[in-house]
Amino acid sequence: MTSVLVRIVRSSHGESGVDAMLAAAGSGHDAAFLDCTDNWVSLSEVLALLQAGIDVTGDAMLARRVGEQAVRQHAGTQVATLLRSLGSPEAILGGITVTAAKFSAVSDMEAIEAGPGGAVVRAVARPGFRRERLLCDWTAGLLSQPCALFGLPPARVEETHCQARGDAECRFVVSWDKELAEAAADPEQRLTALEGQVVAMSERLENAYATASDLVSPDDLDTVLARIVERAANAVRTPSYVLAVQVDPGEAPRVFSDGVAGDVAAEIAKAVTGDGEPPADALCVPVASSRRDYGVLVAMHPAGQRFFPQEARLLALYAKHAAAVLDTTLALRESARRHDHVSALLALSQSLARARTTHEVAAHLTEAVVGIIDCDRSAMWLWDADSERLRIQGVTGIDWDSRPNEIRREATPRLDEMVANPRPLFVEPGGDDAFLDEIMTDGRLVALAVVPIVAREILVGLLTVGVEHHAERLRCSPELVEKLSGVAALAAPALQNGQLIDELGHQVVHDGLTGVLNRTGFGRMIENVLYDELDHERRAGLLYVDLDGFKRLNDEHGHNVGDELLRRVAERLRDTLRDDDTVARLGGDEFAIVLPRVSRRDEVTAAARRVRASFAEPFAVDGIQLKLSASVGEAVSPDDGRTVDALVQHADRGMYAEKADRIR
Repeated sequence: MTSVLVRIVRSSHGESGVDAMLAAAGSGHDAAFLDCTDNWVSLSEVLALLQAGIDVTGDAMLARRVGEQAVRQHAGTQVATLLRSLGSPEAILGGITVTAAKFSAVSDMEAIEAGPGGAVVRAVARPGFRRERLLCDWTAGLLSQPCALFGLPPARVEETHCQARGDAECRFVVSWDKELAEAAADPEQRLTALEGQVVAMSERLENAYATASDLVSPDDLDTVLARIVERAANAVRTPSYVLAVQVDPGEAPRVFSDGVAGDVAAEIAKAVTGDGEPPADALCVPVASSRRDYGVLVAMHPAGQRFFPQEARLLALYAKHAAAVLDTTLALRESARRHDHVSALLALSQSLARARTTHEVAAHLTEAVVGIIDCDRSAMWLWDADSERLRIQGVTGIDWDSRPNEIRREATPRLDEMVANPRPLFVEPGGDDAFLDEIMTDGRLVALAVVPIVAREILVGLLTVGVEHHAERLRCSPELVEKLSGVAALAAPALQNGQLIDELGHQVVHDGLTGVLNRTGFGRMIENVLYDELDHERRAGLLYVDLDGFKRLNDEHGHNVGDELLRRVAERLRDTLRDDDTVARLGGDEFAIVLPRVSRRDEVTAAARRVRASFAEPFAVDGIQLKLSASVGEAVSPDDGRTVDALVQHADRGMYAEKADRIR
């Protein structure tokens, strides 16, 4: 009902008339919904639509005309086939109780009498509904149409009783030309016409079913598409066909033709990429699904010949089959790509799970991403929020010895943008960022992608990937962004765990008060130095430092001042020594200094003098000038011992000897 109504109003008053009708009726549905014969609407809504349609068109008989066209709407459908199979108008009206249910669910109808040339039908509202005048008009129009199913003029319909006007029921008297009906019902005449229709329909159905079977065919894509073109040629009798489709964007169109010269087919194929148009007199239907547009299916007659509307619908059927095949192919491709992607991410996840420190995480990550992203080089940078700079943590495919190990925030505006709004950045040579352009030039890169690694909305680091050739490998696409995002999502927690382990490891070997190595860290450090000494025939030095008068100052000024004094001592000792010398706090006011790579004893003695001299200046703590000195003992390996205990004991004895001399 609503479909016919929308189409009648549209044909006379256009889309604006349809919009006006919907607005006046207060309908909650749009025209597309109402125009679909699969959808049902409530009685109140359809009555409002009918009245609004009358107001818009000024046609008082609009409801009846909607009923008259309702049966035509179902021409060629299962409903029409079923009604026609009953054999005559009186048979349809005689079975009106069942037939009416296919058009309305608010009224019960039955035939009081039905015979050749006429019938009497009663209608009553079902419980919960009531008959309305517009509904009666529509019913009268509907009852006039069973004759049209058999090629007869519409029947005459008169409503003698009306429930909408207060009668107990609606009663409709239906009449038609009996002689014309008998002629149309002649078995021989009907059989001849139907035989031709059945043969043609059987051939088309067989062809359509065969095409549908291609959806599950094991054959390759090109074979299936070529077969669809052949079947379309058999179904729609024209001599020339072209199917031009594009499976993936950027891929060359696939062209299948029958009865068309190669150059003509190639020109038509350009329509797929938007570079051309099919011939103006051709029948062209899109090969498209809800997923995407793939191309066109084109049928061509010799010049001057036209297509029937039915041929366009039939050709569209084969185009939909082709689209379904392409949907399946694309889904399989995407499934394969996703499987590879997920497998690679799973392998990366397992690899990162085995990594412990940030260095191990970075090494696993940069190595794995080269395979996942199909790039030539990768680097992992960790963000230090305190110093506002990136520090290199791991590289793959890059010789980094001669390159900077950190990037300051002010070096590139892109870094500042990424800290504020982390999102992937795709860079090509010759851009507006001189720093990134220099990196690409030095690395001979044709494309670079920078991926932020974010955990809980905090930037943890950056992953950079680059390619030396075929820049399209790093062209921004949903698939590439998904891969990069997947890698970053796995990297974020792994890096956080690594940083936590690094921090815990640092706490294990460092003094919580001064930040220098603690006794455990000192033991590990000097053992490593001694092992290195054995491997490379080197010497190592050790200084044992004890603060003179610290206990008195600590008791006099309190532990807070004492703790700060120890921190200042540790800083001054670090500033006094070489970069590769290491300070450790062994406990209380005792410190040790490891001096790797010394060649002579006098180098250790010179270091001891510098340590003593560093205490010449007082320490300023909370506005107090604190004077402090230190006793220093020396030991050199292997002269004074080859083990940690031996060296510590020797240096400790020297320190106590110096302290004793100072007391005397």
